[in-house]
Amino acid sequence: MDLDRLQTFLKVVQYGSFQQVAAREYRSQRTVSKQMTQLENELKVTLFDRGQNRIQLTPQGRLFWASAQDIVNNYTTALTELRQFNVPTDQILRVGYFSAFEQRLLLPALYDLKQQHSELQLVVRQGSNEHLAQQVADGSLDLALSINYGRPAVTPESQLTAVPIYHNQMVIGVSRLNPLSRLSQLPPSALATLPILYYSPESSTFLLESFLASAPFIQDYEQIRRVSSAEQMHLLVALNQALAFYPAGLVPTKHDEQVAYLPITDAAQQGYDIVALLKSNRSRPLIAKLVQRLKANAKSDE
Repeated sequence: MDLDRLQTFLKVVQYGSFQQVAAREYRSQRTVSKQMTQLENELKVTLFDRGQNRIQLTPQGRLFWASAQDIVNNYTTALTELRQFNVPTDQILRVGYFSAFEQRLLLPALYDLKQQHSELQLVVRQGSNEHLAQQVADGSLDLALSINYGRPAVTPESQLTAVPIYHNQMVIGVSRLNPLSRLSQLPPSALATLPILYYSPESSTFLLESFLASAPFIQDYEQIRRVSSAEQMHLLVALNQALAFYPAGLVPTKHDEQVAYLPITDAAQQGYDIVALLKSNRSRPLIAKLVQRLKANAKSDE
């Protein structure tokens, strides 16, 4: 797929006009329109409803929009990484994580490692558990943080090793505007009152299946919804528009004036583990040092 067409498509969506994109890119309107027609022909769908004064995305166009953004962002990131490093591969460490919550474990460990090895170059990526595991398996990442919650991060048949880093309990965030926030524990029946959110930067069935496996008392699967940013999730919870899963220990829970973090009464199934995914045959000293630092920092937080 032609990258220039995708970038033009994203600009057309942004400005809502072939003419505006043509003027900004110093191209003819005909050239921009032709590119979009070629893209539609390649995909065999109609991306735009073309009006006299403004174009709009079709339902298929809205679905493709997110994918186009991912493709362009991934290409740009890969290009930046390729141009950024001109050092031996043993001085590059490529690490992945799946949510902003793991930063509490990851940042101190990487900072310590960088202090010890000033020449070290770091590649840090965020992605879904599925993508991170695949990137570790194919060697494009050296290590990735994942989660065991209701189901293991990797299957027994996987070529990856899951090294336990941190253990704690999943809790539910409840707005202090909600009378439920005054409880010491949240009964499962209370979870039916609002949508329940979880955060994942990419569309991921892994986390959804994990939450369903750990919360069998939730009968309406449509009640659990993904949001693409931790900030959006927290905003909706604070305003009493939703409840949400939070990993205790990786989010500051004691002094939050808008949200209370409550354990579920059925706490037996709510334990989670943050694990480091790596290839079994990977024995680079830097990877071993990073695992040691992650464990040490996790232990100091307990």
